[in-house]
Amino acid sequence: MDSKPVAAGPALPGRRASLSYRELSLCGVLVRRLRRTLLCSLSLYLSFVMFSTAGEQQVAQPMNLFVDIASNRLADEIDISKKKRLDLAGVPVVLGGKRQDGAAPSIAAGIAGSYDFDLGRNVSMKTSGLVSRIHTDNGTGILSSGRVGGDFALKYQGGGSGLLLKPSAYATMQKDVLERMDYALESKLWRAIGSNLDLTATVGQSWRVSELLHTDNRQSGFGRLGVNIDLFDGSNLELAYGFNTTDGPLASHFRFTQGPTLVTHLALAPGWSLDGSYSMTATTRGYDDHQADARRHDLNHHLNLKSNWSISSTTGAEWHISAGYDYEQTITDAPVQNPANHVASVNFGLNF
Repeated sequence: MDSKPVAAGPALPGRRASLSYRELSLCGVLVRRLRRTLLCSLSLYLSFVMFSTAGEQQVAQPMNLFVDIASNRLADEIDISKKKRLDLAGVPVVLGGKRQDGAAPSIAAGIAGSYDFDLGRNVSMKTSGLVSRIHTDNGTGILSSGRVGGDFALKYQGGGSGLLLKPSAYATMQKDVLERMDYALESKLWRAIGSNLDLTATVGQSWRVSELLHTDNRQSGFGRLGVNIDLFDGSNLELAYGFNTTDGPLASHFRFTQGPTLVTHLALAPGWSLDGSYSMTATTRGYDDHQADARRHDLNHHLNLKSNWSISSTTGAEWHISAGYDYEQTITDAPVQNPANHVASVNFGLNF
């Protein structure tokens, strides 16, 4: 680890932009290293929990070791979908890999783990942790980044009602330098009203604190109120209204979005289903860093339909047919208007 002073990067214009460069003293370097150590320890604790507080009544959950390899780094004929389950000092470990979707050649490896605690009286807690490292070849050199952190979800459920509280903290590092911290707090409440009606409410807040550039800081909030209606044969209908807001040091970072959403799943016949969603969102956003109160207004319509058929044959083969349609249009008061987008697709699959 390099203990030299860390440069913060070039200054950017803004109403609250920070200084161009920051020199860290020896004390500052030690404090930063201590904070990284605490974060790593917390994540490792969440990932490597080995002992249960309830003795033999709880079963140890497997710890996942993963290796993600970009698709252009391996031949298509190589199968990396299989997973290997090992026993390491009494802890079940699952080792697996998958292909990444991305243009830049990269490889990621790390540890992801979770554990459930039954606290009694309809109260439970689930802890999760992550330690990962990513190396990316951008054509000019190898970029190294890492991510470490975890969360825990405290849940109460009983009598058709439930309450969830979930705080989290994650650190992102670039070349062994702490780039940013991401904090979040999410809560969810649900209530069964009758036998076919559920009411859900979700609200949350997140913060991004950059250690290098003050203009990379963000503060976001969201909320959603929805009603889910159970229909016939596993079909359902959901009506919801939500909002999302984001703000930052610059005026152009401001964005507030709100609107209703309709989602449905219809089981029309054995092997045939129809899924659809429609949303209308109104957005108010800043666009000029020199005018804090300057705003643009957008209205977005988004419709998505998808139908699936499963057809069995006398030979034992099974056909799968999927057809979809997607429509999106954004109306704005900006000088340049966006055209409407129409996308239709049909896919076929065969299992034998």
